[in-house]
Amino acid sequence: MDKIIKYSIDKIWGVSLDYKRYLYNDLVDINEKIVWVVWLRWVWKTTLLLQIANQNKEKSVYFSMDSVFVKWKTIFEIVEELYNNFGFRYFFIDEVHKYKNWEQDLKTLYDFFDDIKIYFSWSSSIDLIKWNYDLSRRWLLFHLNKFSFREFLYLRYDVLFESINLEDIFINYKKLSSFYYSKEKKLVWYFKEYLLYWELGFTYETDEKYYNEKFWNIINKIIYEDISSFYRLKTENIYYFFEILKFIANSSPSDVNYSNIAKLLQTTPDTIKLYINILVEIGLLNIFWVEWKISVNLRKTKKILFELTAFLSYFSDSLNIENTIGTLRESFVVSMLNKNWSIFYPEKWDLLFVYNKNKYILEIWWKNKTLKQIKNVENSFLIKDDIEIAKEREIPIWLFWFIY
Repeated sequence: MDKIIKYSIDKIWGVSLDYKRYLYNDLVDINEKIVWVVWLRWVWKTTLLLQIANQNKEKSVYFSMDSVFVKWKTIFEIVEELYNNFGFRYFFIDEVHKYKNWEQDLKTLYDFFDDIKIYFSWSSSIDLIKWNYDLSRRWLLFHLNKFSFREFLYLRYDVLFESINLEDIFINYKKLSSFYYSKEKKLVWYFKEYLLYWELGFTYETDEKYYNEKFWNIINKIIYEDISSFYRLKTENIYYFFEILKFIANSSPSDVNYSNIAKLLQTTPDTIKLYINILVEIGLLNIFWVEWKISVNLRKTKKILFELTAFLSYFSDSLNIENTIGTLRESFVVSMLNKNWSIFYPEKWDLLFVYNKNKYILEIWWKNKTLKQIKNVENSFLIKDDIEIAKEREIPIWLFWFIY
């Protein structure tokens, strides 16, 4: 236990407070006993936990369930001893999925202690509620999303802008684009750089010459460790995930078909559907459907896009650059909108999303696109790449980084 405390002191007291990610203010004073922070690797979940712990250093303790210090103890035993013998009241626990009985220990901690607060992290975007319905009423779940373009500008170039409400983008897009462009003339150039691989935190901590190696390490860890352990898949089936990602990266968003992928990989469409759903749950892909007036169960899958645009770059074939560019734009916009709003594929256009009971039609394209396709469509906009200043119903794509 002394080793856990010493390690915790080093981590909590040593964490940098120079930059706090957007969820910090929501979580630091939250009035909940148990809080989960989840998403992909390298979005600074651990850093966020340590920064929150830093606010109450004397009563906070941090440990990770993949540490050798906790190998022979349960989560409950560790918390109980730290609570009774050392007076800790705030517990920050990383990699909780590495401990097989986490569900039961979590329930017991919730019911046994009245004056503690526990923050857990999970190296996946998998919705934890589905693991145990009874636990859903005992915690709050937060997704710590990838780094936004706004965050990139600050961390990379020390350019600081505030986030704004999504609705303001569609109401005041001309005023906003003019204002921010007047403050920073290189926004279009910076945005192209951001899309390469600046969505994950390792790029802000690693020498640029090691980016490719680091990125492939992350991809391998997600597929070989996270997916294989969460879903208990046979090792020989893991390669399917790489092939599926490659197929999607080199296909038009609306042309991805379970049967086509199954034929290519010599397996069944149901198997491909299962594996794609896993990639969605793990946080690598976004999937959405045609808007129907009937039950959601009857919707047909229509578009599959990458959550991380860097994954698209790494898996795409350079010979298919035109498809890649279009998919890149759509992937970015969807990843920004897909966190809190319903998105559909409206067949005639690129996206339909619902926000505050309003429906918006979006066409996402290069700067030469005209309004002809959406001319008489209510609440419709062109989201354009390669433009600095907005025009009537034409919004620069980079403006969507304001969302967080």
